[in-house]
Amino acid sequence: MFEQVKPKLEDLTSVGVIILEQLVSCITWFLPESLISIFTSMVKFIFRLHASSNPLYNRYLKGRNLETDKLLGKIERLREAQYFEELCDIHGFKAQSHLVQTKDGYLLTVHRLDPHENGYRPNGKIVYFQHGLLMNSEIWVLMADTRQNLPFRLCELGYDVYLGNNRGNKYSARHVSLSVNDAAFWDFSIDQFALFDIPATIDHILEINGASQLIYIGFSQGCSQILASISVNHPLNMKISKLVLISPATTPKKLSNWLINSIVNFQPALIYLLFGRKILLKSVFFWKDITYPPFFSKLIDLSNEILFDWKSLNIDPVQKFICYFHLYSTTSVKSVVHWFQIIKSKRFQMYQESELFPAFEYPIHTNIKLSKILLIYGMSDSLVDIQQMTEQLPEFEEYNISVLNNQEMKPELVEVVDNQKVDDTMNSSDGEKLQIVGVENYEHLDLVWGQNIEYYVINNVLEFLSD
Repeated sequence: MFEQVKPKLEDLTSVGVIILEQLVSCITWFLPESLISIFTSMVKFIFRLHASSNPLYNRYLKGRNLETDKLLGKIERLREAQYFEELCDIHGFKAQSHLVQTKDGYLLTVHRLDPHENGYRPNGKIVYFQHGLLMNSEIWVLMADTRQNLPFRLCELGYDVYLGNNRGNKYSARHVSLSVNDAAFWDFSIDQFALFDIPATIDHILEINGASQLIYIGFSQGCSQILASISVNHPLNMKISKLVLISPATTPKKLSNWLINSIVNFQPALIYLLFGRKILLKSVFFWKDITYPPFFSKLIDLSNEILFDWKSLNIDPVQKFICYFHLYSTTSVKSVVHWFQIIKSKRFQMYQESELFPAFEYPIHTNIKLSKILLIYGMSDSLVDIQQMTEQLPEFEEYNISVLNNQEMKPELVEVVDNQKVDDTMNSSDGEKLQIVGVENYEHLDLVWGQNIEYYVINNVLEFLSD
């Protein structure tokens, strides 16, 4: 009897928490600015009482003059930057913006770092970056140390760098006939990213450069999108020379918190009732605007730990001031419902419109014909099931497996390489290679913003691209 009642209590609690958050946001919205300023001053005072072992973080808490503190000044400018071009300018790079129209009428912004325009000799190769869920192109250029931003490093080496944006995010909230106020505008899921956004963006980039192939680098959902897209769009196989998957999440395990897992198991109708059918979590932007940066960072850390059991120990506390303020961008509620369906079914499937009919599972294992793939994942990442991930990928002639040791977060690199030659019965062509890099003690976001990504991500990507 108790086992039957428990799930219902969890569901009721989950609904109550969602309603409470919306109520608190609504009440706070109507508070006078003077009262919010008083609360902010109190939070600043409390934070200043607790010094940390990070001297830069302590300087920030003490309210040093940002005009005289060069590093903190750069960090604050990056945190406050409103646009991708502004972020690049702070790092000393010039960025272009291109408009891509999908076959179903969405207008997507693609950013470009042209090596020639930035003073570097082009090498004739193209790289296309794609962000993850609830993100935009900004996530790739947020490291305070310019050289730890992979797009800038590639631009310096002569690569023509493009950074895509999904429909519905900050840079792609336009359509040829629909308004963002229309529910129809937000009626999209991962399927539309895969069927329309990815192919349109790739074709646009190749057309601009007069090229036949490019290199694709995806993070999180950006990995899922390209795998889904290629699996149902066979010509895309010929348009990608190399594929880099960072923190790939095609079929995540269940989330770490019982309350959140109860939401995953909600019927779509209930989720739409609670969150609506348009933009997901608009309140995040409200809290970001009124919250003291160190406190906002703590809130994000707490949320990530509750949702995914991430400790966020590998991202510098001051670096979080930049990254967390650019972390969230708009997307549809339907996109998250789609992920809930995938987690529940344990299948990387298309959106299931009705329980009367089974959802189509993306045929990644059989339909992807790429010859070179690099996969980098954090071994403490709750969203990546590496065994299931490798089973979903096609079979390769050669596997290179590396485990990078990150004990005590020291920069020393310990590498263990296991080369496994697969027998001749496998359906592979000559030269096919899958390289897997696992980073111990690293989580999902660490692989774009972690302290040692120079060693664990950038160096591996550069070596893979030069091979």
